[in-house]
Amino acid sequence: MMSQENAQESKAGTVNRQALIDDFVTELSEFARVAETTLAEIEKDMEANRHLFQIFARMMLTIRGTAQTLEFKNVVDIAVLGEEIAVKAGGADTRPKLRKCVGSLWDVITSVKYLIVHHQEETGDEQEILINRLQYTLNAFGGARPKVDQDEIEKLLREMT
Repeated sequence: MMSQENAQESKAGTVNRQALIDDFVTELSEFARVAETTLAEIEKDMEANRHLFQIFARMMLTIRGTAQTLEFKNVVDIAVLGEEIAVKAGGADTRPKLRKCVGSLWDVITSVKYLIVHHQEETGDEQEILINRLQYTLNAFGGARPKVDQDEIEKLLREMT
């Protein structure tokens, strides 16, 4: 049987964890706001502002890292795809490809913002459909960049020394 002292400690731990989650959610929301503002700026003149895709990709990387800490799997999955599509968009060679990327990135940011706010709600089929559609878009642009794991990094560092 749990003592009253243990129950209070458990309750305090839960309250502290929820406060930490709330702080991270606030932080995530700010990153999403920056990404959204950046995307709106890109859309004003896609050719002249293509350099801003780097900022969007960086925001997706930041969102992904924070979401991983919070174990928000759907946010992580969508942010990864958003980052990769933003990287590919910077090198898109035609206006239709740029428009396709921008449209996909709007889907990314809209979904990320929703999932951040509603992180406790169950999402399912809609997110899978979106993830599949984003993956299809990414594949149409040549797929994701190659990934390097920790072992490969260590090997490269040993070779450099």
